[in-house]
Amino acid sequence: MYTVIYLYRVKQEKIQKFIDINEKASEIYLSSGALEDMTYLADDLDGNHGCMGLFDVIDVADDESVIFGQSVFRNRSHYDEVMEQIDNDSEVKQLFDEMRDTIDMSRVITSTFSTEL
Repeated sequence: MYTVIYLYRVKQEKIQKFIDINEKASEIYLSSGALEDMTYLADDLDGNHGCMGLFDVIDVADDESVIFGQSVFRNRSHYDEVMEQIDNDSEVKQLFDEMRDTIDMSRVITSTFSTEL
């Protein structure tokens, strides 16, 4: 499996707009072949059981919430195929512009993980 994660910091007053944009984008990801595309609202960022929490490693302003996104693909080549379709989708380009107006994209954290060793 190949997973892409995103950590977004979203101003409280823009959370619903962010979710609306993300839901539309998720539909496109899934219809383009992604196995899963989920968005999670933060519940507890403080850490537990002697572990650090996200608040210990990223700056989050008092007026922000953290939102976690996860997209899952079969493998890296499947990801590349799906993203090629998505990158050519005019609606995705419009949604990306709306997203840039909603959050500071330079503060989004993204990383990829693979089960293939």
